[in-house]
Amino acid sequence: MTMRPLACERCGTRVLVEKFSPVHTAVQWTSDARECPVISSLHLGIGDRERECEALHRSIDRAVREHELSESRIEPPRGEAIPRLH
Repeated sequence: MTMRPLACERCGTRVLVEKFSPVHTAVQWTSDARECPVISSLHLGIGDRERECEALHRSIDRAVREHELSESRIEPPRGEAIPRLH
């Protein structure tokens, strides 16, 4: 599966999303994250882990519930298939 476009239901900011499990979501901003009014109000720097928007999380969860966005079913490698970094 690849990342899918999704708009925040609150502000319309568009991101790319891939949902791997109920607790693992990848989000790629297609523009400056500070265009989101929630994130811009936090006054945090680039890379701060606290930069998140609850409305965007709700938008992603709604998209999964309504089957607009499906969870990827990627099985992680196991045993000998796990790449080793030596």
